[in-house]
Amino acid sequence: MKIGLRTIKTGIAVTVSLVISNMLRIESPFFAAIAAIIAMQPTVSDSWKTGVNRILGTVIGAIVGAIFVALSPGNPLLGGIGVISLILIMNKLGWREAIAIGGVVFIGIFLNTNENHTTYALHRLLDTSIGIVVAVAINYTIYPPTYDSKIIGEIKNISKNILKYNIKSLEILLQEDQNIGLLEEQIQEIEKELEESEKFLELKKKEEKMKGYGDTKHKEMFISFKLEKESFEHLKNIQNVLQKGIDKEIVELVQADIYKIKADLAAFYFQESEETEISSKKIKENLRLEPIIENIKKVKAQLKNKEDINNYPTDEVVKMLVFIYNLQETLQKFNTIICC
Repeated sequence: MKIGLRTIKTGIAVTVSLVISNMLRIESPFFAAIAAIIAMQPTVSDSWKTGVNRILGTVIGAIVGAIFVALSPGNPLLGGIGVISLILIMNKLGWREAIAIGGVVFIGIFLNTNENHTTYALHRLLDTSIGIVVAVAINYTIYPPTYDSKIIGEIKNISKNILKYNIKSLEILLQEDQNIGLLEEQIQEIEKELEESEKFLELKKKEEKMKGYGDTKHKEMFISFKLEKESFEHLKNIQNVLQKGIDKEIVELVQADIYKIKADLAAFYFQESEETEISSKKIKENLRLEPIIENIKKVKAQLKNKEDINNYPTDEVVKMLVFIYNLQETLQKFNTIICC
C-alpha cells in the first residue's frame, strides 16, 4: 500500500504539535493534535484557510460562550439561544466555515463549570493555534504540494485520446471499422480526464496564492485545458453525426481525400507518441498539423462547390459537412496547444 506525502506530513504535524504541547506543559494537547490533523489540507492555501477558520471560530465561540455562561452556566434554554446567536454572528461576518468549531468551543465553555471560562477559552485558543501553525509550516516547507506534473500528464493523455478518437472516427466514416461503441468509450474516458484535470487546476490555482511552486503557471495550463475542453465538444458533434450515419454515396465523393487525411493523422499520432514531452522543441519544429488541416479545408470546399451537389440528399451533405467542420476545429485547437 502506497503512503501519500500528505499522510506522512499529517503524522509529522501531530508529533511536532504534541512535543510542543508537552514542552509548554499544556494540559490538553488533544486539541493541538486535532487542529494539526484538520489543518493539513491538499494545498498550503487550504491549510491556511482552514487554520484561520478554526482560530476565528475559537475566538467568537469563546466570546459568546463567556457571555452566556456568565448569565446561567449549563442552562439548556440559554445553550440553544447561545448557539443560535453564535451562528447568526458568524453568518453576518461571513465566517460560515468557522461555525462548527465556534459551536464546539461555545458548548465547551458553556458546560464547563470546573475551570474559569476565560482561562478555558485562552487554553483552547493556544492549543488550536499550535496545531494550525505547525500544520501550515510543515505543509509549506516539507515537499509542498505541486500539481504541475499531474496536470501536464492529464493534458497529454487527453491530447492523445483526442487524436485516437479522430483517427477512429475516420475509420468508421470509411467503414473500415463499425465498432461505434468504442468511440463512446473513448468519449467517456476523455470526459473523466477533463474532470480530473479541472480538479488539479483548481488546486494549482490555490497554491499559486501562497507560493509559485512549479515551472508552469496556472494561466498557461488553463489555456491548454480550455482548448481541449472545446475540442471535446467538437468530438461529441462528430459522435452524433456518426451515430446517425452518413450515406455511403456522399462519403465516396471525397473518399480518396479522407483516406489521405486519416493516413497523415495516423502518422502524426505515431510520431507524437514517440516524444516524451508534448511541449518539447522537437515537437514544435517537426510535428505540425497545418498540412492536414489544410487538406480538410480543401475537402470541405470541394464538397460545397461540387457542381452536382444539389443532386444529392441535402441532409446527408449537411451531415458530411458537419463532420468535416468539427474535425477541422478539433485539430486546429490541438495544433494551438502543441505550438504554444
